[in-house]
Amino acid sequence: MPDTSPRIAVIGAGAAGIAAAYTARDRADVVLFEAGGDPGGHAASYTVEPGIGADTGFVVFNKPNYPRLSAFFDELGVETVPHSGRFTFFDRARDLVYGSPELEGDEPPADPMLAEIFAESARLATEGRRDFIRGKADVPLRTYLDDHGYSRTFQAEYITLLGTAVWSAPPDLIWEMPASTVIAYFLAHGGSGLGGRGVAWQTVRGGSRRYVDAAITASGAELRLKTTVASVAHDADGVLVTCADSGPERFDGVVVATHGDTARELLRTPSEGQRRVLEDLRYSEARIVLHTDTDVLPADRERWSSWNYGSAPGQDGPQPYVAWYLNVLQGFESDTDYVVTMNYPGQIAADRVIADVRYRHPIIDLGLRRLQPEIYRLANTSQVTLAGSYFHSADLGWDVIGSHEAAHASGVRAMRHLLGDPPSGS
Repeated sequence: MPDTSPRIAVIGAGAAGIAAAYTARDRADVVLFEAGGDPGGHAASYTVEPGIGADTGFVVFNKPNYPRLSAFFDELGVETVPHSGRFTFFDRARDLVYGSPELEGDEPPADPMLAEIFAESARLATEGRRDFIRGKADVPLRTYLDDHGYSRTFQAEYITLLGTAVWSAPPDLIWEMPASTVIAYFLAHGGSGLGGRGVAWQTVRGGSRRYVDAAITASGAELRLKTTVASVAHDADGVLVTCADSGPERFDGVVVATHGDTARELLRTPSEGQRRVLEDLRYSEARIVLHTDTDVLPADRERWSSWNYGSAPGQDGPQPYVAWYLNVLQGFESDTDYVVTMNYPGQIAADRVIADVRYRHPIIDLGLRRLQPEIYRLANTSQVTLAGSYFHSADLGWDVIGSHEAAHASGVRAMRHLLGDPPSGS
């Protein structure tokens, strides 16, 4: 008997594309297109020593806030490592260091500045929850904080640093974010920032690339690396996918799991809904460097944490950056200290650099937030669907945007739509 399985193209082998391809296993013939030389997108690991894959993008997750991704790892049999999140803020120029020991206790710190941050963090946890529930936090973050009397010290020495790390965005874009999105994250992680108490963080043993390889193998998809798709157009007979170095190829359906602005350029026959979703999407770029130069960490080794939020001189004055200390964060032992920095404004010793890459992230503004209640309906047609981290996680709500969980969930829903499955239980 002839094979009647649909032939489906998935464009982009990041978290969303991998989820889509896996969802179609045994039900469709899937071709997974990836412009780069490796699959995974932000799930990128570099083998620095035997058995040690140093992560440079997606690193940590927890079951309450990554439910679909956690279940996916369990289904794949991917081994994970428990991790207790800790964070440190520091500014060497001001000889300033504070973090989990000072801000996660039950009593306010003696230092006046830290006591102010401690008090306003607690206030945000209570007032923010109230305003979030009442729908009064759907305004830009800066507007919300200023209108509610939060000090610029709290904003500069805490919110900005956390925000740049969580959403991989430059400081000026943090203030454009909806306050509801920031409050939702803050509350979901215990009200005490990225290293919130009570959050059972985990990492993938050996690096996140382990899950990527396992998922692609299990999907049975045909993986085409270094293959750039130039256009996607549909007609009455299906969808034509044209690559930069080859002619059109026909499929029964396509999941476009690229960045939104890339999808905007690829689609030749978008629906009105797809145009609306993609037309105003913006992205920022973060410079990520994997290296062994520990001068980017606090001067006192005892204050090295999983997440280190620093400040260093830049062209336009002090600039915040993030330094992940991977030995602790990923839970591996080595005589070498491995660090990943994001947007470090200073110089890193060239002989210490292992990888220097750029990752792009959706800019989460009020426009994108307001799309979320109907984004899944707008993004789908019978032949072409969209997926990516610019969608929200349907399990967790409209404010969970920009995460690995959101990308994964959107890929699953996109493929299920093409396969004719009901959207519930995504």
